[in-house]
Amino acid sequence: MNNLNYRFSYKRLSIRQRLPLLICTLLLPTIAIYGFANYYSLKKATLAIGKQRLVAITSQISSMLGTSADFLIKTANNTAAQPAVVNCVNSGGKEFRNETIGALDKLHRDSTWVSVELLDANLTPLLYSSKTKYKININIKNVVDFTKVGPESTKVGQIYRVGDSMYYPIVSTVTQKKQIIGYIVAWQLLHVTQQAVTSLSKLVGTDAGFYLLNPDESLRTDMIKPVANLPVSIGRVGSIFEYSGKDGTMIANTQNVSGTHWIIMVEFSEGNLLSGINSFLNWIILVGIVLMAIGIFSAGIMSGNITKPLNQLSVAATAIADGDYSASVPVDIHRNDEIKHLADVFNIMRTQVEQMHDDLERKVLERTAQLENVNKELEAFSYSVSHDLRTPLRAIIGYSVMFKEDYENDLDDEAKRILRNIIINAKMMGQLIDDLLSFSRLGKKELSLSNIDMQQLTETVVADLLQHEPENKYNIKIGNLPSIDADRGMIKQVLVNLVGNAIKYSSKKAEPLIEIGAAENETGITYYVKDNGAGFDMAYAGKLFGVFQRLHSQEEFEGTGVGLALVKRIIDKHKGEVYAKGEENAGAVFYFSLPKTN
Repeated sequence: MNNLNYRFSYKRLSIRQRLPLLICTLLLPTIAIYGFANYYSLKKATLAIGKQRLVAITSQISSMLGTSADFLIKTANNTAAQPAVVNCVNSGGKEFRNETIGALDKLHRDSTWVSVELLDANLTPLLYSSKTKYKININIKNVVDFTKVGPESTKVGQIYRVGDSMYYPIVSTVTQKKQIIGYIVAWQLLHVTQQAVTSLSKLVGTDAGFYLLNPDESLRTDMIKPVANLPVSIGRVGSIFEYSGKDGTMIANTQNVSGTHWIIMVEFSEGNLLSGINSFLNWIILVGIVLMAIGIFSAGIMSGNITKPLNQLSVAATAIADGDYSASVPVDIHRNDEIKHLADVFNIMRTQVEQMHDDLERKVLERTAQLENVNKELEAFSYSVSHDLRTPLRAIIGYSVMFKEDYENDLDDEAKRILRNIIINAKMMGQLIDDLLSFSRLGKKELSLSNIDMQQLTETVVADLLQHEPENKYNIKIGNLPSIDADRGMIKQVLVNLVGNAIKYSSKKAEPLIEIGAAENETGITYYVKDNGAGFDMAYAGKLFGVFQRLHSQEEFEGTGVGLALVKRIIDKHKGEVYAKGEENAGAVFYFSLPKTN
């Protein structure tokens, strides 16, 4: 996968390939943004119109049902107000029975009316119509209490489910002198044919759904059979709400049906409302693909005209890079654009580069000759330092030692101190000369790489440095040190300087502790030498690796100030890094990293 990404990386494409890609990159979001902005605007408008239509349809159906309910209410009111019915109730159902049964029979308008009964004020049945098919087994007191019907009025009650059927009551009050003396309760089967519901849905369009609900949402029906309740509450009647149904997102509206305890609900599928909008989106995608194809074709032709002279420029530049300074770019005199100007400038630059190359080669020869002379002078200086300066130093040291041996008993304490300082400083001068010679020769010395067992080399260096130290004074811990490919002699010099410094600067501690370890990663290995000695102020850390830079006086710790500079030069030759961290009187850590060669 990584190789595939690299192969098709944008940076690896030519300008001729990039230009069509760039145009497509700009064209695609433009078409997409414009198209989808229109899509979502049209979608928003369509949904708004659909919701308005939903409210209007719900109101119309609610009005239709309310009109039908008003007719039932008026018919029931007229029946309850007949004198024969009033007298029958007053007589406890003993008088005017035939007249009352005849009046009750007229309430059976069709076969869906299953029962009509007359009750007294205590809800005791007095008479049934002769057309009563069967009694509805529902607590009549709960029915009357729920409808809350008043004197000289009629109300259509909520829908009750009995088995697989649904019924609703029409409750009328028999009133005398504005007092309720009885009730007429008529039960009608709620049933609408599938054909009627389908016809109404087609008339409305968008495959609308129609449902009747009780106010407490205890029952919902499609007017053919009971259906499952909604997964959400309908909320405030009259408002529009949405829910997730089997056909996706559904948009619904509810209205109260006047004269009843019913709520009519009409729902649309959002998918059906937006079916035309989805077709519009497909057209947008198709038009976008066509425009993209046209853009790619046009960009290909345009990029060819632009990149042809650039390719000529690239060929000429490659030739110059290979050393052929006679290469030039052909100039079309009929062009008057940036490409022609670039070709003119390139040809002028080629001439200048050829002249500068000739001048540079001449100067390189001159500088090389000068450097050879300087190197010879440096070699002569090194010889002079190593022989001419060392000879008198050896004489000073030798005569001073002889003088001390022969005349020390004749000297007072001050003379002895001065003589001792002469010998010490002469030896220090000799060591300084040796260090400077090593430092200068290191620049010319070539690396001789080999695999170094750092564990064994470090143990050898530590053993050599502790030869003249008190036994068991220093606690030196050597961790796991991975092998590395480097110049053995130079790396040994690094370890000698760093471990030697750790021993020297921790020598005044009661319990000197030195740790030598390493950390390895993918690119190289970092070794470190840590001590608990005198340490240093990090503000002066930049001076540590300079020649003659010392952070401690000669009286505190002896040294020439060249050792760490030598360490830095060696690590630089290995293309590594050296740095240090420390704190005064709390010790120091010196790190040097070496790269892996494979």
